Amino acid sequence: MSDGQDPATVLGITTEVKPEGCSSQGGGDGFLQSHRHQELQAFLNLLENSFFQEFLSIDPCFQISDKYLLAMALVYFWRARLKLSEYTHSNLFLALYLANDMEEDMEEPKYEIFPWALGKDWCSRVGKFLHQRDELWARMGFRAVVSRQCCEEVMAKEPSHWAWTRKRRPHHGGVQRGWPQAAVPLPRGPGHSPPHCSHCGLSQHHSCHRSVPVSSNHPSLTSECHHPPSQNCLSVVKNPWGGDFLIVLPLQMQLEPGTYTLHSE
Repeated sequence: MSDGQDPATVLGITTEVKPEGCSSQGGGDGFLQSHRHQELQAFLNLLENSFFQEFLSIDPCFQISDKYLLAMALVYFWRARLKLSEYTHSNLFLALYLANDMEEDMEEPKYEIFPWALGKDWCSRVGKFLHQRDELWARMGFRAVVSRQCCEEVMAKEPSHWAWTRKRRPHHGGVQRGWPQAAVPLPRGPGHSPPHCSHCGLSQHHSCHRSVPVSSNHPSLTSECHHPPSQNCLSVVKNPWGGDFLIVLPLQMQLEPGTYTLHSE
């Protein structure tokens, strides 16, 4: 992670400025300490919800919800100055998605958040979700960078909590480029078993389908944005951003950047 702590020099004295929410308030203010503890407990209670527990269970490799990403979500709550009444699963999914935006190289895994946060008709609601993510980011003063030290300070406030045991394995860490060899089409949503991972010792099912990428530049998806794989591993879907259609390429087909002409016979 990047270091979010910037040194500042005032009147010749060097001080270290820590992002809000990464260290306890000074001066022994009991009210502030108590309020921060209430916020921490409210956040941890969100993690205990059975629905969110099911969501966590479909991420056995901790690629979208490891301990650092969860800690970042809590820091975002603090930086946005959310009220206790705003400690909701909707905001938790928004914060977790933003944390993935900031820290993860691979795009596809975080799309699994959509059906859990938005329900069965998630395709038609993605644009609003991304807008709400940007609103949360704005409330934070666009300060989404969180240092590893900051995360560790957050975890130290409740060191024995099970959420901080979600440590990602080395083969899922580090810088990754390109499209992942997904075991199954993503996103899958509630009611499905976790995806299998050969790196973690589980069998892997072959799939030639890749779901349509989503970003803040693509604010609206239709219900046609996710289709089962075709027999020839090439899918054609309606273009939700204008134009006639989109071609969904199989994972095995890798193209260099450039412009291509498609001839249909």
